[in-house]
Amino acid sequence: MKKMEFAGWVRLLATPVAMVLLGLLLVLCPDSVSAFMATALAWCLLLGGVVLFGAAFFTRQGTAVKVVGGAVCLMLGLWLLRNSLLLAASMGRLVGILLLIRGVQDLILSNFGGGRLLSLMTALLGLVLILLPMTTSRLVFRICGLVVLVLGVVTLVERLRLRKLLHEGDDPNIIDAL
Repeated sequence: MKKMEFAGWVRLLATPVAMVLLGLLLVLCPDSVSAFMATALAWCLLLGGVVLFGAAFFTRQGTAVKVVGGAVCLMLGLWLLRNSLLLAASMGRLVGILLLIRGVQDLILSNFGGGRLLSLMTALLGLVLILLPMTTSRLVFRICGLVVLVLGVVTLVERLRLRKLLHEGDDPNIIDAL
């Protein structure tokens, strides 16, 4: 069996190991990941606001829209930098309100039992999101982390097994007929 060079091992294992590490991070530290994502979004909004202000001063088309858009991006970016965990709570509550409205609307308009059951479940899910937005956010991050972790482990095992099967028949004493 030929010795695998270092670059081959890195190419073989880099993605699955990164997936396992990301999955563990999502499972063990969901609030930190949520805060990091909100901070990254805040910096993107700040950069977008600066770009919109620059475009407003260097071009003459749609200047008012660019100035207002830049101001909104800057304000949202600054707010997110100061309150990074509030993004998860705010988004959870917003989605909860939308689900509650949709569930109640479907409950009123539904004509059959299955539709009423689904609309009731939608309304209850919206109510849970309104009352417990951070718990729901943590649960979603942990579920996503578990999925990424399992996929990373399965990919790692599959690649190691495939690599072993490919190099199992390599015998340095066999002469190729080509």
